[in-house]
Amino acid sequence: MIREDSLKKIEEKQQLYSQQLQEEKRSEGTITLLRAITFIAGFCLVAIGIGDEKDALWIVGVALLVAFVVLIRCHNKLDMKVKRLSARRDTCERIIASFQDKWNDISDSGEEFIGDEDYFAKDVDMLGFNSLYQKINLAHTPKGRSRLAALFSLRESDVKERDVRQEAIMELMEDEDFIIDYSASTSLLNNKKAKSDSIDEFAKYCGDKSKGTLPGWAKVIRFIFPALFWVAFILWLCGVTHYGFAIIAFFVNLSITILTRHITDGVIQPLYVMCLLFEGYMDVLETVKKNEFKSQKLQQLYESLCGDKGSYQAFKALKGISQAYNIMYNPVLHQVLSALLFWDYQLAVAVSSWKKKYGENIAGCFDNIGELEALVSLSLVGVIHQCSWGELTYDDKVSLKAVDAYHPLIDQTRVVSNSASIDSGITIITGSNMSGKTTFLRTLAINLALLYMGAPVCAKEFKSSYMKIFTSMRVTDDVAHGISTFYAEILRIKTMSEYKEKNQPMLCLIDEIFKGTNSADRIVGAKGVITGLAAPNTMVMVSTHDFELCALTNEDGSQVTNYHFEEYYEDDQLKFDYKIKDGRCTTTNARAILKMAGFDIENKG
Repeated sequence: MIREDSLKKIEEKQQLYSQQLQEEKRSEGTITLLRAITFIAGFCLVAIGIGDEKDALWIVGVALLVAFVVLIRCHNKLDMKVKRLSARRDTCERIIASFQDKWNDISDSGEEFIGDEDYFAKDVDMLGFNSLYQKINLAHTPKGRSRLAALFSLRESDVKERDVRQEAIMELMEDEDFIIDYSASTSLLNNKKAKSDSIDEFAKYCGDKSKGTLPGWAKVIRFIFPALFWVAFILWLCGVTHYGFAIIAFFVNLSITILTRHITDGVIQPLYVMCLLFEGYMDVLETVKKNEFKSQKLQQLYESLCGDKGSYQAFKALKGISQAYNIMYNPVLHQVLSALLFWDYQLAVAVSSWKKKYGENIAGCFDNIGELEALVSLSLVGVIHQCSWGELTYDDKVSLKAVDAYHPLIDQTRVVSNSASIDSGITIITGSNMSGKTTFLRTLAINLALLYMGAPVCAKEFKSSYMKIFTSMRVTDDVAHGISTFYAEILRIKTMSEYKEKNQPMLCLIDEIFKGTNSADRIVGAKGVITGLAAPNTMVMVSTHDFELCALTNEDGSQVTNYHFEEYYEDDQLKFDYKIKDGRCTTTNARAILKMAGFDIENKG
């Protein structure tokens, strides 16, 4: 149930970027060749002209070397353009993969963000391999990835934040160009040398007023010692003193800068990570700056990133400092400038002045870039799928209504939608093996998660009251801690029972309850647990093969709600329609499935 119109647009953009990329690469090759020619020709003409004392030759040679320098600058600009086009093409291909259900091969699954107690994220495929995160994530920065993972884990329930987030997602869904450009620009921030903790340290450094200042004496000697050298040098040129005084001053200055480098490094070195990523962050901020936003959330992010007192202004002011810092990568030039100009001291003063003026503008920059990455990723749900905007209420009485709801992770060419209206109390879902019981529970859960986050839902209509969601679905044993599958399930249900005591709205989704024990104990235990969880503000949904649970009653004595899935046979082949139906299941298919697998149990004694 994908949006063919959106897919067509993205494919056209991917083709356009691929064509432009080929053209720019050809231009890049031409400039590379011209660079080589101008350098070799210029060097040879200068050498011949000076050697043969032919002014015309060395003048032309110098002109060619100047042209070589100009071509280097042109090549650098073209190289950045090629990187941007390549990133945009790759972003389009990544989005197309999500349209065509080829996203399972994407390496970033968010697996590392799953905590030990993030049962919902694991059970409903929000995080990890073959998850919603893996399908729609367009975040590349550490902040963006962790922010999206936090939203997917449903660790937040702020009503106001959810509403403004939804407004922002609505706006972003209509702007595929920005989605592509922004994701492409953040992808250029991936630099193995720039660790995420270094970025955090830089942000803290910018926000800490006690750091990044030089002692008073350092600000004074940055003028005195270079002046002593230049005085000695000029006096030697004038024939007043011996050149030895200038040499002594040179090495004294160099020694002082080396011996006191720990002082200047304390101010300068936090910039290391920014100098690695400076061009990338400028590209990200310029991508944001050229857009106009209408929603409250996006306007706030724009103002923080690109407003008069935003991060963009701080990064613009950092450009010259970044270029000066890069001189440190040339050891010879760096040492010479340190001796002649006290380079590190001059740079430290510039950094200190910049930090004092712009430090607060930088402090929240990386969080805001990550927040926008998360919003862009969430908007991709609506770009890819035929969706609607669900309705979330905050009533004490719990209810859920889904019309043609479908699972966004199932192959969209064969996914089946279902409708249901569920109120408080117990809902038992029975059905034969592989008929769709568990998928239905996950369909409701993943769409509830999208609704809670403010994202579009994969349904024609979806309305629900807010409920704290608990799941017991993918329960596994824990050998290291001596916990069996059965006991692990008990611990999960215990958590549900404890939350029930708070008398807050809750939804319990339990798949194949107590499957880790014998049938007699399972049925007795399941009856006690399910009825114990039932309450006016609680919705309990249980999938099971145990028909005995279909006769349970709610807390008020009313009959539980029963739904079922069933199979059918066509040409002696077992088939499923995956459609939910009222009432309890009346069929079984275990023998048929065993027969499909090659086991002839009918003839066994």
